[in-house]
Amino acid sequence: MKRVLLGAVALVAVGAAPALAADLPATPVYTKAPAYVPAPVYNWTGWYIGGTAGGGWNTNGGVNNAVTGTFCNTLFFGCPAFGPALAAAVPTQYGINPSGFIGGGEVGYNWQTGRFVWGVETDFSGTSINGSNAQALSAVPAGFLSNTTSVAGIASERLDWFGTVRGRLGVTITDPLLVYATGGFAYGHASSSTTLTETVGGPCVCGPSPTAASSASGILTGWTVGGGLEWRFAPNWTVKGEYLYYDLGSVNYSLPGIVQLNNVGAQFFGAGVTASASFKGSIARVGVNYQFGAPVVAKY
Repeated sequence: MKRVLLGAVALVAVGAAPALAADLPATPVYTKAPAYVPAPVYNWTGWYIGGTAGGGWNTNGGVNNAVTGTFCNTLFFGCPAFGPALAAAVPTQYGINPSGFIGGGEVGYNWQTGRFVWGVETDFSGTSINGSNAQALSAVPAGFLSNTTSVAGIASERLDWFGTVRGRLGVTITDPLLVYATGGFAYGHASSSTTLTETVGGPCVCGPSPTAASSASGILTGWTVGGGLEWRFAPNWTVKGEYLYYDLGSVNYSLPGIVQLNNVGAQFFGAGVTASASFKGSIARVGVNYQFGAPVVAKY
C-alpha cells in the first residue's frame, strides 16, 4: 500500500511540472547597446573656392547732361535768341535703370574661433548690367514764336565686369549655418555714351541738323558692403545667398559742340555739353563653394 501511494505522488509531481514551469518568468536575454555616435562639428577654417551667379541693377539715377555754354554768330539775325533756346532744349537727365546677369568665381580663406568666423574673399565676375534711355525736349526762341529748337538724345551705360576684395565676419547660428557681414574694395570696367541731335522747327535759313556724340570707358574703383547666409550641406561643400551694394564712382566726358550751320555752311548758333554717369548698384547672387580639407571634430 505504501508503495502504491508513493507511485501516485510521483505521477502527480511529474504531471504538474510543466504547468509550474509555465508560470515561472522567462530568463532575460541581454544584448549589447548600440555604440554612441556623437554629432559632428564642422570647422570653417581653411581655403575654399567656388562659383556664383545672380543679377545686378544700378541705382544711380542715369546719365546727366550739363550745358557748358552757348555761342552765336552775331552776323545772323536772331542768333542771341536761338542759343539760349538750344541750351533749354538739351535733356539734363536720362533715367536709366541698368540691370542684367552677373556670374563668376571666388576664392577665400576662413578662420574660426568658437562660434565666430572671419576671413578674406576675392571674386571676379562678368556682367551684362546695361541700359539706355531716350529723351526729347523743345524750346521756343525768345521773340520767334513760329520757331522751335529741339534736341533728341539717347544715353546708355554698361558694367562689363566686376570684382571685389573683401573681409568677412560672421557667426555660426548652428554648426553648419553661418550668417555674415562683408565689405571692402570693389572695381569694375564701366562705359557710358551720349548722342544729341538738334533740329530747328519753323522758318529758318538753316543747314542740316547737327549731331554730337561722345562716350567714355575705363576701370573704376570704389567700395562695397553687404551680407549673406552660408550653409554647409556636406563636410566640404557649402551653398550661400549674398547681397552686395557697390559704389564705383562715375565717368565724365565732353561732347563736341552742337553747332547749327546756316544754308551756306557758316556757324549760326550752338552749345557745349558735358555728360556724367555714376555706377552705384546692388547685386543679389547665390554661390556654391568647396572647402579644402574641412575638418570634422566629434562632439562629446
